[in-house]
Amino acid sequence: GALPGGWPEPFRSKVLTGRSVKIGVTEISDDDSTALDADSSTRRAKLNRLLFPAPTKAFHEVRDTYGDLSVLDTMDYLYGLVPGQEHVVEIERGVQLYVGLEAIGEVDEKGMRTVMATLNGQLRPVAVRDQQVTVEARQAEKADTSKPGQVAAPFSGVVTLKADEGAKVQAGQPVASIEAMKMEAAITAPVDGTVERLVIPGTAQVEAGDLLLVIRPAE
Repeated sequence: GALPGGWPEPFRSKVLTGRSVKIGVTEISDDDSTALDADSSTRRAKLNRLLFPAPTKAFHEVRDTYGDLSVLDTMDYLYGLVPGQEHVVEIERGVQLYVGLEAIGEVDEKGMRTVMATLNGQLRPVAVRDQQVTVEARQAEKADTSKPGQVAAPFSGVVTLKADEGAKVQAGQPVASIEAMKMEAAITAPVDGTVERLVIPGTAQVEAGDLLLVIRPAE
């Protein structure tokens, strides 16, 4: 970055000898201007998107997929869980979870492995994609988190759509349901608009982040 008062002369001129200086100007919208005048957290978030669009998008994609990873210890984050060893994760001040890795299953035809983990002493199977395995099965379409009209699966499970193509929906209205581990949850529309495309059939097995349907936001 540049110094607050600019680079001093004659250092600047000597460094730039024979080079053209390109000064980029980023156009901002009215919404950007409003966000930049808002509270500090909103302003910081908007500045990140304007100044570092690619890293910011990558950061939010990881957070949307895996949640807040900052609660993990450095060793757990970099090297993963040690089988048979209990790991303590403090999700907030005074609230701790005890997580353990028991076993890792064989990869299936879809490139998935069943990981047997423990959470606070209770055994839980978790389906995880093995990124080192090449599978010929068609990869599901993933939702783009930067587009508010795209509705994604919040976690792996069986999804049943409850909206038809062309139907008008309101933000917060259930458009699908997802069932996993004998628990069912509603998936709601993120915006007001019209269902433009149904990506999956009526009922299908999905993974976290899979695109379920697309809503064209109301103008």
